[in-house]
Amino acid sequence: MKVVTALQMQEIDRLTINEYGIPGEVLMAIAGKSVADYIKTYLYADAIAVLCGVGNNGGDGYVAAYFLSQYIKTDIFVAGATQKLTPSSRIYFELCKKTAIPVYELTDTILQTGIFNNYDIIVDALTGTGFSGTPKGLLLQGIEAINKSCKAVVSIDMPSGLPADGILQSEAIVKAHVTVTMGLPKVNLVTYPGKDYAGHVVVADIGFPEVLLKSNDIKRQLIDDDYIISNYRPQKNYDAHKGTNGHLLCIGGFDGMEGAIMLVSEAAFAAGIGLVTIATTPKARTIIAGKIKEAITKEIELDDAPDVFINEMTREVLKQKQFIELTERITTILQQLITSTRCSACAIGPGLGRSIFSAAVVKSAIAIVKERAIPAIIDGDGLFHCAMLHENFSPDKTCIITPHFKEASRLLNVPVDDIKQDRLSFAEKLAGATGAITVLKGPASIVSDGMYTTINTTGNPALATGGSGDVLTGIIGSLLAHGITPHVAASLGVYIHGKAADIYCDDSGYTIMQAGDIIQNIRKAYGCLPWM
Repeated sequence: MKVVTALQMQEIDRLTINEYGIPGEVLMAIAGKSVADYIKTYLYADAIAVLCGVGNNGGDGYVAAYFLSQYIKTDIFVAGATQKLTPSSRIYFELCKKTAIPVYELTDTILQTGIFNNYDIIVDALTGTGFSGTPKGLLLQGIEAINKSCKAVVSIDMPSGLPADGILQSEAIVKAHVTVTMGLPKVNLVTYPGKDYAGHVVVADIGFPEVLLKSNDIKRQLIDDDYIISNYRPQKNYDAHKGTNGHLLCIGGFDGMEGAIMLVSEAAFAAGIGLVTIATTPKARTIIAGKIKEAITKEIELDDAPDVFINEMTREVLKQKQFIELTERITTILQQLITSTRCSACAIGPGLGRSIFSAAVVKSAIAIVKERAIPAIIDGDGLFHCAMLHENFSPDKTCIITPHFKEASRLLNVPVDDIKQDRLSFAEKLAGATGAITVLKGPASIVSDGMYTTINTTGNPALATGGSGDVLTGIIGSLLAHGITPHVAASLGVYIHGKAADIYCDDSGYTIMQAGDIIQNIRKAYGCLPWM
């Protein structure tokens, strides 16, 4: 399902009315009835308060009130002067009055009485898709009263005070339990921090022409059943062998951090990879070898490898002659390794550490996979070094990077809090700046190539555990090695990763888990895909 901004939704609305000839009053009637139908079907109430503004969102509220009043005690509260009602809203406002639905003016006095304690459900139709800025005056008081009521709240189209897209200007936003949105989900309903206000999002079909809802001009999309069916349908090859099921070369797990690359390898096998080779230091290899029985292990051996650590203050060392010479020596080693394994994809970075030696490995590996057009995923310490090597970091769209907020902050030189407040925009900016497919990890992970963006629909807070990102790298690496295009591999990878976590939490009843619990449920997650 596509995801839209306020302007895109307004254009769909305009074209539906002007080009396809469906009157706005008809769309409003279907929208309001959709809200009433949802409440009657899924919620229980003896009394409902419907808070309406004077715009078209209020009109949806009047329609909902009209249909609800035939079954449930329903009262309407109007915020604003009724002489300012839009023409379409006025039709249904007058209908409500003619059918004797109680209509009250929403005033300071009424709000101070705690009147909403007399209702079981509050329907929020104060603003809508077009809202922007900061709530003030009566709107602000109404939002605060709704949130203080502790009643079940159903918002129409958008929780009041929440813009459809862009940065949230205020925390004065209705905290909805359910949002019934029209036609398509809006950006802030499916990405954080806005998603936190939306509750359960229901997308109502109110009759917009399908050609408009699926327009190629809309470049953002949910990773859902429709996306998977359209982009991924694996073919069963009964003549397959391990060599045709992909070979992932995993570079990382250096001394003291072996577990990271082991998780990558285990996840890749759980996701159906044919072969995995782990390339690490000689000391780490002695620890890893045999722990994962299916994995091949190789050494990246350099007798005089420097173990000096770097940070933002010492990054200038990466421009010195000694580092350039070290990179050339490691390039020779990695070229031989990649040639001998004939890998079909690479995972670079988990557990590499932050030494000068590790930086040289990252720089060399990225240059080689780019030259040979081998799809790759860069994660963990690999991303740290990419930030340190920023002027020399030039991947392309065969490469996937998977930063969390701090890693994205380093790559963009932007504060973490700024990224958290506008995640979709910064994910797209990072993809454009680096040239790589970007997975901005977090709740509702975002995948972008700078032009086309997908938003994940699976996962839960239990994913915030050490090693979770390494498991994601293994899943995406397996998909890349199978020949799945990088954008689809990244999108499907975050979906499966989140689904595996959802399955574990649902089956166990726990909301905490370890990375290994995700791996144990990867196969079940595959089994839930719509083509299975």
